[in-house]
Amino acid sequence: MTSVLPPFVQAASGSLGAASANALTYPLDLITTRIQATEKSASIRKQIHTYGLSSLYDGIWSDTSATLLSSFLYYYVYSFLRALVVRGNGKSKAAMLSLPQELAIGYLSGIASRSITTPLNLVTVRLQTARVNDDSSHKGERRGFSSNFVLSLNPAVTLYLFQQYRRVMLKGRDRASPPPGHSFVGGALANSIGELHLSSAVVQQVLIRDSRSGHYGPSIRSSLQGIYTAGGFFALYRGLAAQLFKGILRQGTAMMVKQRIEQLVVQAYLRQRALRRIQYKG
Repeated sequence: MTSVLPPFVQAASGSLGAASANALTYPLDLITTRIQATEKSASIRKQIHTYGLSSLYDGIWSDTSATLLSSFLYYYVYSFLRALVVRGNGKSKAAMLSLPQELAIGYLSGIASRSITTPLNLVTVRLQTARVNDDSSHKGERRGFSSNFVLSLNPAVTLYLFQQYRRVMLKGRDRASPPPGHSFVGGALANSIGELHLSSAVVQQVLIRDSRSGHYGPSIRSSLQGIYTAGGFFALYRGLAAQLFKGILRQGTAMMVKQRIEQLVVQAYLRQRALRRIQYKG
C-alpha cells in the first residue's frame, strides 16, 4: 500500500520530511561521522567542550541542501517509475508490487538521487571533520561515488519494509493514512534493518571522502580491506550504535512528517472539492 498522490506531491512531502528530520538529528550525524572518520570516541558534551556549541552544526547548510535535493529526486523518480510499472502490469496505483520490482525501482531512484548530490555530500563530510583533521586538502568531487551503488539499496529496502509494516500492522483507513505514531515506528524499524546490513559501507564511504592521507583506496574493495587491516572486523562497524540511534530518529521523523503533509494535501483537496459541489448546487 503506497501513496497514490502525484509524484511532485510525494517528492515535496518527502524532501520536507527529510529536511526536518535532518535538522533535528544533525548533531548526532556529525558525531557519527567524526567517530567513523577519526577512529576516536566522541560525544556531544566533549565536542561542545573542545570546539564550542557551534561545532555541532558544522556543514549543516550543505547537508540540508543535499538532503532536500536528494529526497526530492528520490521520491519523484520512485513514484514516477512505480506508476509506469503499475500501469504496465494493469494494476491499481495502490497495489503492492513484487519484492524484486520494489527493490529495483527504489535502487534506481537511489542511484539517480545520489549521483546528483554526491558533491554536496562530500563537502558536508569535509566540513564535519575539518575540526578533527588538520589536512584541509580536497581531492575530487566524486570521491566515494562507487559506494553509492551499494548504499542506494538502503532507501529501497527502507521504503519497502515501511510499506510492509503498513500492510501488516494497519487496517482500513489507517493503512492508507498511517497515524503519526505508526509512521514514526514503521520508519524507524525499517531504517534500522537497512542500516545493520550496510553499516560497513557507510564507514567505508566516510573514510574515502575524508581520507586525506591516502590510507584507504578509492574502490569499495580496497577501502574495506584497508579498514579491516587497520582495525580488524569490528572497525567495519565503527559508530554503529550512533548510526542506528540517529537513523531511528531521522527516518522515523521523516516518515511521520511526510505522511502528515500528504494527509494535509488530501484534506485540502477534499475540502476544495466539497466547496465546489456546494457552489455548483447553489
